[in-house]
Amino acid sequence: MRDDMLHVQMLGGFSMAYQGKPVLFERNYVSKTAQLLQIIFLHIEEGIAKETLLDALYGRDDVENRNGSLNNTIFRLRKQLHNAGLPEGKYLVLSGGIYRWEEKIPVVVDCHQFEGKIKEGQAQQDPELRAGILMEACSLYTGEFLPLMIGEDWATVSNIYYQELYAAALQNVCGWLKEQKNYGKIYELCTAASKIYPFEEWEIYRIDSLIAMNRYREAMEIYKEATTTFFDELGLPPSKEMLDRFRIMSDHIQQSVSAIEEIKNGLQEKGSKSGAYYCSFPSFMDIYHIISRMMERNGISVFIMLCTLTDGKGMIQKGNEKTKEASECLRQVIRNSLRKGDFYTRYNENQFLIMLSGTKKENCNEISNRIDQAFKQSVTGRFKISYYVTSVADVEGADEAQELKFAGAPVEWL
Repeated sequence: MRDDMLHVQMLGGFSMAYQGKPVLFERNYVSKTAQLLQIIFLHIEEGIAKETLLDALYGRDDVENRNGSLNNTIFRLRKQLHNAGLPEGKYLVLSGGIYRWEEKIPVVVDCHQFEGKIKEGQAQQDPELRAGILMEACSLYTGEFLPLMIGEDWATVSNIYYQELYAAALQNVCGWLKEQKNYGKIYELCTAASKIYPFEEWEIYRIDSLIAMNRYREAMEIYKEATTTFFDELGLPPSKEMLDRFRIMSDHIQQSVSAIEEIKNGLQEKGSKSGAYYCSFPSFMDIYHIISRMMERNGISVFIMLCTLTDGKGMIQKGNEKTKEASECLRQVIRNSLRKGDFYTRYNENQFLIMLSGTKKENCNEISNRIDQAFKQSVTGRFKISYYVTSVADVEGADEAQELKFAGAPVEWL
């Protein structure tokens, strides 16, 4: 790293370094001053027209005098950069209606290095040389372009552009590596990609590479983690492609008599065994099907309870931190308020399903009261829970073509 150059990181976050030291000019990296500097670095080679810069900075703001606001922002930026340790200068210069970075301080920007390597690789005709250059480009992609600025239009467009460059390059590299049977490198590259973008595409590449190396157990672990994440965060069941891999892995994972200890260890429940048992929604459905069959033989009564978290006005709110904290609090309360033989799962961010076996309908009201009292003692803010209860017998006796519904009026507490 040359000391006389300003090194700028914009992939995975924003930072600067000059003469081997970090340049800390602004604590708030989403301020207008920081945005101005980031936009200039984004257009470091060709510069940016003044009108385009004004639109990027103030296009969605109600600003009467945009020129005056820009001049004030430039003044603050120059002062902050000088105070941060950069050599004295104008930093930004206006010529012919185009703003550019002052040439006296050379700058290298990581996203432009990445883009340059991509173009160099794309221009290479030899497949091996092209793959090598594109692999080098992929190693430069350390994260999304300015992730804190995604809400700004100018940053979102660039974010998508660099993401698409990265995905296309990685697909190209993986295709060549597959021809070379270099599955270890595919796994390495796609593991890095999945940390940035936990997309199914990269998880499938990882699973396929491990299958090709006969590492079925590791592949199965990735499958479990990926499908659980997609369901918990997005409510998505395993895709056909994922299920195809699951069948392949299942067919090859064979246990012998000598592996009985491993089987026993795998069957043991991990973590605390107190309270109700939490499982993923697909597992909950499997348990539900098993218990509904058992009811025919032993006559036990089983009820399904749906708990819906709402705000103080009875509205379902999603995506904010307070709701997420309240939802996690409800999950813990449900676990601690039920018996060890009961099951529960998260249906979505605001709803939980509980399976109560060997209980009576009148006891369901006591259970909901117990949950509600514990929840009110644990949560901060005005939240309430609606409870819908139905028996498994009622569900099983309904028309199979109908969706699963929860009978009865909701019981609500403030």
